[in-house]
Amino acid sequence: MMSLKIPLVSGSLKKRLWTIIVLVGAYLVYISLGDLIPDYWKWIGFRTLERSILTLGFVVILLICLSGLAMSDKLTTLAIRDGLTGLFNSTYIKARLQEEIDRFGRYGDPLSLLMIDPDDFKNLNDEYGQVGGDRILRTFSEALKDALRAPDIVGRIGGEAFLVILPRTTSLDAAGVAERIRRETADFEFRPFPRGDKTCRLTISVGVFGSPYRNQNVEEVIGLADAALFRAKKEGKNKVVVYIK
Repeated sequence: MMSLKIPLVSGSLKKRLWTIIVLVGAYLVYISLGDLIPDYWKWIGFRTLERSILTLGFVVILLICLSGLAMSDKLTTLAIRDGLTGLFNSTYIKARLQEEIDRFGRYGDPLSLLMIDPDDFKNLNDEYGQVGGDRILRTFSEALKDALRAPDIVGRIGGEAFLVILPRTTSLDAAGVAERIRRETADFEFRPFPRGDKTCRLTISVGVFGSPYRNQNVEEVIGLADAALFRAKKEGKNKVVVYIK
């Protein structure tokens, strides 16, 4: 199975940071307990000034390590998330798709994809500008994520195109999911601007592909879902089309 690697942050770095945090925490606990024992520091020859300087140094190290952990989590998020929608980015979702294809080849569990593209989105961008168009995309992304199950994987694969991976789902069931999303999107009133009552409508076309052939790669599988999407666009848009082998 293909392993997901985020080059910006290694697991070993986070382990080292946690090791340092634990050691510093242990030292600070040790200092606190020593203060509770009468004449303890005098007995071991550890003067107050030395103890204060060392404690300050350990506190600084602790803060640096905690900041490093927070930064590593942020870098990981930036590496796998699309900046506009917050969904997985193209690189990450393709890696996840490869994992699911490998699992399908190994166990034979059904696997389906949805390729989703808003219809005539350029017209909305022309009417409401880039800011309004981006807000509509973000709203749609949130609604799309909420419409899926926890095991499902959704990402923005480029431009206004979205890819949904549906593990353990037949193409028939995937078509049902796609139709529900298409219908709910068409009924939803999008607000291109946070203030004001102006709303607009958006429709989507969806291509469905299920149960890839064994040994198919990611690009081939996405291409077949995209072929179904192309048919949906050609047949009038606002439509779900299932790829027939």
